Amino acid sequence: MAKIIMDVSSADLVDLLGLPVIARLMDDGRVSIQPDDLPVIADQSSTRQKGRETFERRARQHGLIVKTFSQPGVSDFVVNGPANTKPVRLICSESPRISVRREWAETSDLVCAYVWLLPAGTRIFLMSYEEVTEILGDKAMGTDSFKDNGYYTTACTTRRQHAMEPFEDRWQIFNS
Repeated sequence: MAKIIMDVSSADLVDLLGLPVIARLMDDGRVSIQPDDLPVIADQSSTRQKGRETFERRARQHGLIVKTFSQPGVSDFVVNGPANTKPVRLICSESPRISVRREWAETSDLVCAYVWLLPAGTRIFLMSYEEVTEILGDKAMGTDSFKDNGYYTTACTTRRQHAMEPFEDRWQIFNS
């Protein structure tokens, strides 16, 4: 095993994260991004666990009830809002990323919760499957990865990050 430490600007980081080999390493949980000005703290929690805890805490702050019951292969848990219950699929990362799986389309009311654990602060985006595929666009949905394997993931460009902004902290999705 080898460890690579790179000193790159924020602008260069976006381009670097878009490289296929880096994206694969990130998907495997083998890349972490840390700013120079923060001390490195050993943390035994996985990105997914930290994202799950953050999501559950914020959902409860919005008066929602999070239950661990899930639909195998589709959702991680369900969230009870004032008017309904919706299954939620967590997608957690330490960088701005967006991913989608074909099987997520099978549940019409599924909420895709993107939890970005960023050095500047955690961001949570709450979207339907259709909203996710609209942001990704036809080109992404037409890739071999999605057509053949039913999966697509990419680092979010500035354009995609702006397109996702209306869905940030959209907890009212559980009220409809």
